[in-house]
Amino acid sequence: MDVIEAYKQSRDKLFEDRGVKFQSKLIPANGPVRQVHYLELGAGEPLILIHGGGSHSSEWVDILKPLSERYHLFVVDRPGCGLTDSMNYRGVAFRQSAVGFISSFMNAAGLEAALLMGQSMGGYFSICFAMEHPERVKKLLLMGVPAGMNRWIPLVLRLLGTRGVNRLLAGTIAKPSIRNVRSIHRQLLVADAEKLSEDYLRHCYHSQLLPGSQPGFLSLLERVLTLK
Repeated sequence: MDVIEAYKQSRDKLFEDRGVKFQSKLIPANGPVRQVHYLELGAGEPLILIHGGGSHSSEWVDILKPLSERYHLFVVDRPGCGLTDSMNYRGVAFRQSAVGFISSFMNAAGLEAALLMGQSMGGYFSICFAMEHPERVKKLLLMGVPAGMNRWIPLVLRLLGTRGVNRLLAGTIAKPSIRNVRSIHRQLLVADAEKLSEDYLRHCYHSQLLPGSQPGFLSLLERVLTLK
């Protein structure tokens, strides 16, 4: 079984266990990447969900079912994440790229305006887009702390944002593993990592093995972090 199929199978099991029915779609977009993957479900007013850092669309799984009862959900994979095209962030105008990603996706999906919900780096993307195109954002919803609002970053992430050092770490102590997935959730993402299911952690692990996922994440960290 290849890594993409393993990712899809672990995702489908996770969503089935939560009773979440969705459509997995790949859409051509005229933006920072050529193809954007997203999950679509629900009915009602359009709501775009934008995940954080090196994550993927499945991070929203536990709240998708209740949201889908009121909204038409478009749950995107950011560039370099999940099944969206890979991306090298070195030398990229980061803010403009964030705006261009959301704009190109909305254009491709035929959305003139929508509600935006962002978490962490997805919150940063959403804020940038809302400032640039307020007429296209019906409401801005931020979960947790948007990237850049809180300067506390674990040492391991600052090291992973240091070119050269990050390649060494990514091949040794920070290489993809369920243990490391649990660790970063405990340090940065959730209040109680023990409540995360093994199926969720295993799916996150499979996401880190996707083609382009690791180099894309490292180049993103190099772009937005320093050792300090």
